[in-house]
Amino acid sequence: MLTGHPFEDLRTIIAQLPAADDCAARKYMDAATKAQHIGACGLTDIGAWLASWQAKAAPQLKDVHICLLASSYKDGGNAEGVLAYIAATAKGRAPVNLLCVDKGIGLRALEMAPSLPHDVSADWAEADCMAAVAFGMEAAASGGDVLGIAALAPGLERHARRVIKAIRGDVSVGEDGEGVISCADNPLEALRLYGGREIAGSIGALIAARSRRLPVLAEGYAALAAMVVLDAVMPGACDHVKIAAPDDAEFEKISVALGYTPIVSHAVGVGPGCAVPVALTLFEASCLVPQMPDMA
Repeated sequence: MLTGHPFEDLRTIIAQLPAADDCAARKYMDAATKAQHIGACGLTDIGAWLASWQAKAAPQLKDVHICLLASSYKDGGNAEGVLAYIAATAKGRAPVNLLCVDKGIGLRALEMAPSLPHDVSADWAEADCMAAVAFGMEAAASGGDVLGIAALAPGLERHARRVIKAIRGDVSVGEDGEGVISCADNPLEALRLYGGREIAGSIGALIAARSRRLPVLAEGYAALAAMVVLDAVMPGACDHVKIAAPDDAEFEKISVALGYTPIVSHAVGVGPGCAVPVALTLFEASCLVPQMPDMA
């Protein structure tokens, strides 16, 4: 039952998120170890994780979607680049399009008012913040086997690092952490004070995916900040999420310190959304492990 207090209602939703299917994961591992006479390794870890969230002993990647959440910040610079990239994806001319076509991945963009920059210095009402979370839930509307999420917004990195610092004061984020108020006991307040629409939207996307037991391959600072918020609200809330690749050295340092080691160790760096299909190659390989012939 809704209380009329947006953040309280969101906490209730998070607390009711479903768990993984451990039985499916065990069946995958049984098949993988029987086929190869091997124990746990990198690929089987990924495969077992996929199986547990798809609730299938034989996980598959026939229906994969990537959603780009687009926004902007008042202090982040011109948003024209965001609009240009989204327009390019619609015409099939962005780097991510080539990688998606190659793998048969669906691609869509959620425009979170990029032409109306978010002002972090203003008082972001809980209801408006929650509206951005709810809008982001549309990212999982297509369902499928795996959801990829990424975001683009000038200035995103700085604000995401401030959200992380407000919640996890033990993680160094350099100068971006200066003047940040601790919100360790109220992580959603960190989102309201320091985050923007694409971070809130990423939270919504992750919640909606978890409610469907849909595994997520996430990319970028918005997803990382969203994961920190959700895990602070409920430990394990992002067990259905893997990070595709680090954006940069700072991203890798922060994500590893938080226990979110990226699937791919090197930054992809050719455009928003591109790390997801690159990391998906390892997912595809993990699905094939139980089918590999016994060489003994």
